[in-house]
Amino acid sequence: MVRKDTLIAQILGVALNLDRTIPHRSLRLFSRLLYYWLSCEIKKLSQNPDHTESLKVAEDLYYMMRAMLQSALRIRWTHSSLNAFVRAIFLNPDIKKIKEEWRRKYGEGPPGFLVISPTKFCNLRCPNCYANAATERDTLEYPIVQRIVREARKLWGVRFFVLSGGEPFAYSFQEKGILDLASEFNDSIFMAYTNGTLITEKVAKTLSELGNLTPAISVEGFEETTEKRRGKGVFNKIIKTMETLRRHKVLFGISLTATRDNCEEILSEDFIQFFFNKLGASYGWIFHYMPIGRDVDISLMPTPQQRLWMWQRSWEIVKKKGIMLADFWNHGTVSHGCIAGAREGGYLHINWHGDVAPCVFFPFAVTNIKDVYATGGTINDLIKTPFFEAIRNWQKRYGFLSRGKVKTGDWLRPCPIRDHFLEAREIIKKYNARPIDYAPHEILNTEDYIKKMAKYDKELESLTQPIWCHLYLNQTSSLKTKI
Repeated sequence: MVRKDTLIAQILGVALNLDRTIPHRSLRLFSRLLYYWLSCEIKKLSQNPDHTESLKVAEDLYYMMRAMLQSALRIRWTHSSLNAFVRAIFLNPDIKKIKEEWRRKYGEGPPGFLVISPTKFCNLRCPNCYANAATERDTLEYPIVQRIVREARKLWGVRFFVLSGGEPFAYSFQEKGILDLASEFNDSIFMAYTNGTLITEKVAKTLSELGNLTPAISVEGFEETTEKRRGKGVFNKIIKTMETLRRHKVLFGISLTATRDNCEEILSEDFIQFFFNKLGASYGWIFHYMPIGRDVDISLMPTPQQRLWMWQRSWEIVKKKGIMLADFWNHGTVSHGCIAGAREGGYLHINWHGDVAPCVFFPFAVTNIKDVYATGGTINDLIKTPFFEAIRNWQKRYGFLSRGKVKTGDWLRPCPIRDHFLEAREIIKKYNARPIDYAPHEILNTEDYIKKMAKYDKELESLTQPIWCHLYLNQTSSLKTKI
């Protein structure tokens, strides 16, 4: 008997592949019908009065979700990848019940995903990065990783996991790695932030067979910019990896760290054309340089003026080109603010030592997963700490789950540790959160660092607050965006 998920994947796969035999996109009837139907559903999902009544916020969410859909329809799906996505996204019968139980018990839903950095080790030595000088002690035991994933699935209904590091493809514990993890939990989707240099032909073939692990490959720009940070020869290795993945029909994306020096380059027309159209990247994530790792340099952050330009340019790419290119800081309207601290639909981060932080970029902890497990606890105990509750309360005061009643927030500045440093510092100190090993102690106590971060935040506020008030808070009618 054919399983339901397999049957759905087979039908979708056959229909989409037949559609692609038609040379003109305008004549691909199935793709057009599927796009129209899903666009209508996306429009309904975008309007959520529980979060905000702002038309402009709803439009931002709609455009990003539509870009995800457009990116998905451009992909040459394999049967295994379609099968994996159908199981993870459409056939998760427990999630609705789990969310309802959470809302009854806690007043809000569970986290939506989880980030695990199972190893600090990396085969590259990039400046300003925290993954350096790792030892065998900087690796999370595979049985603990297994248990974390198993509990997140059962207790939170999670089917999406992000693997970071260090270099996740270098992770190994008793001959088990991230490919084994994806194989074991084949009804979940995994995304790995990777430098791409360890993805061989054999690994690409395995990824194609699994269908549920997508690499997000880090690039800094074109060859000169990338190799300035990542080392000579790395750029060509990355390009070769992308070509190999495309040949094996593995869905992959790119991960971009924006700095003062490269932000214009990574959002240039030539760059977008090269990586998305020529090499076939399906999605992209933009991270702004955060001065928290090795060799902290605040001057590397994109300036407030550059950040405003990035906001404008990135939305142009999303809306006009239909490319899913999400900026975690500039696209706070899509996520309805900060997603850290295990808030509803958000996440938390567990690193190679088992330390539990609100976010990869908020590297402070009060708990460790190993200690929790040693005392008979579960991952639910990680999010009940006063430290995490304080962060979630800050998010609510800033507009999350406000049902349109809170007007003080500015989701163009959603990040507490970056855009509201003094407030984040106060929370960290109040709850005695300790810096985990890539968070320099001086960021809390060095006067020069504190002053520069506070000055940056004030300048950014002067640029974004008028836009937020005029463009977002004054738009409260129903969504009218054309499909």
